[in-house]
Amino acid sequence: MQNNMKTMQQHGKWIYITPIYNLEIGKEIGGEIKIDRVVFVLKSKIPNIRKRLGFPFVFSKITEQESVESFFEESKTYAILTFQGVPKEKELECRKIIEDAVNVLSFSQLGYCSRKSNSQFGLIKQRGYVRNFILNKADFNGTLNNSVESKVLPFQINKAWYDYHKYFFFFDLLSIISSTDKMQKKWKETIIRAAVMSGKSMQSRDLEYSFLWNMIIVEMLLTEQGDKYSDSLPERAEAFIGWVGFWEEKKFEERIRDLYTKRCQFVHDGNSNNITVEDVLFTDNLVFNLMWNIVKHINLFPSKSSIIKFSDKVKAEKLLGIKSKVQPKTLRFMNRETETNDLERI
Repeated sequence: MQNNMKTMQQHGKWIYITPIYNLEIGKEIGGEIKIDRVVFVLKSKIPNIRKRLGFPFVFSKITEQESVESFFEESKTYAILTFQGVPKEKELECRKIIEDAVNVLSFSQLGYCSRKSNSQFGLIKQRGYVRNFILNKADFNGTLNNSVESKVLPFQINKAWYDYHKYFFFFDLLSIISSTDKMQKKWKETIIRAAVMSGKSMQSRDLEYSFLWNMIIVEMLLTEQGDKYSDSLPERAEAFIGWVGFWEEKKFEERIRDLYTKRCQFVHDGNSNNITVEDVLFTDNLVFNLMWNIVKHINLFPSKSSIIKFSDKVKAEKLLGIKSKVQPKTLRFMNRETETNDLERI
């Protein structure tokens, strides 16, 4: 291995490798998954596919040095990205690309697992334990407590995960991300950013942070500059899921308006007192169903303007009191039932 400083300043073709902590990829689905340019792969599989990954020589030669060998003992899973340029100049860019890919993968937790049982994984090791000591002020009497954070369990990419997403839309999203087909570039970037933000929301332990990410996603997907958001958000959401009985029964329109009010109170006044776990779970459902229907009907919705035109037509049909001919019969909706213990914390 060359001197680190000298290596970092050389122009060339490189492979960026980093351990991904708390992520396990099952051998039954091939031990790897690709998100755009980033390959997440089991460490044990790297020697078998090292040529495809771009490694210049056998894997055992790479790990001859003790420091490199210990690097490959850090995790079961690694992210690999090829790039061209000067490592010193490209390092942060590579890290950002991999972090975005991690968050897209985290987005696959939405709908698949509950907030209470989802996982935190990525480039940074997670602390799994919380300890506290509670002491009685009146006498020498106290208790020492240890608890395991719910998100410390590894996220497992396995057959159950694969079968679930084969039915829904995550693999369609990956196709959009890697596709070179003609669709509005800005809209494609919006959909990808929505997935990245949702992935961040799913990994967060922060109630307000998760809620805000979700609300931003809904606004990104459904509104444009100049809209009156308090009206546009429920109207456009209704175009996608208003046909479901839950819309009237559970007063979705009212709830969305209320959520937007809470979002404004938080953003403009720093007031998050009214944001609840139930709000986060509701917006999780909203994000999931909007993304599901948009991604599965990307030919119908190749741009933001097509979303708005679609909503306007559905609204006109509603005003005329006629059965919608605009809404495709292939629209879908999934409602995750909220259990009492789900509302205790994220």
